[in-house]
Amino acid sequence: MANPFVYIAVIASMGKAYATYQAGMAQKAYYDGKADFAKLQYKEKQIEAKEAGVEALKETNKALSTIIAKAAAGGTLPEEGSNLVAQTMSIREGAEDFQMAKLNEEIIQNLGLIEFKNLKQAGKIAKQAGIMSAIFGLGTDIGQIGMKTYTPPKDTNKKDLA
Repeated sequence: MANPFVYIAVIASMGKAYATYQAGMAQKAYYDGKADFAKLQYKEKQIEAKEAGVEALKETNKALSTIIAKAAAGGTLPEEGSNLVAQTMSIREGAEDFQMAKLNEEIIQNLGLIEFKNLKQAGKIAKQAGIMSAIFGLGTDIGQIGMKTYTPPKDTNKKDLA
């Protein structure tokens, strides 16, 4: 009869391999969760950047309204001379602010995508590492058990060895 400790060692090795596999799956789930959270965070920042662009346009409209109202109240034509220059400058500044907000929105979106993909890839690699570690660990454990418990047969003929 075989040594009962061999059976225990094999079962323990299989349990250890399963635990290693599960650790890899848990690590993947962790990275997937972080990726989803990062995606939401960057989406929030992207919305804030878009709102900043809208706010820049609102401020530009207010400034234009003020310039036109002052010109009309002062008895001058709003679409001529210094009034027109002031309107043009206000529109230019507003357009620059809006374009900056649009650029920030795009940068934030790209950073979010990069972080999301990096975390997803880290999860994929963690899963693969867990599987490989479980397989190789089980193989190593079984090999060690075999080396420790193997005994060559006692009835070997010297003819067979030659």
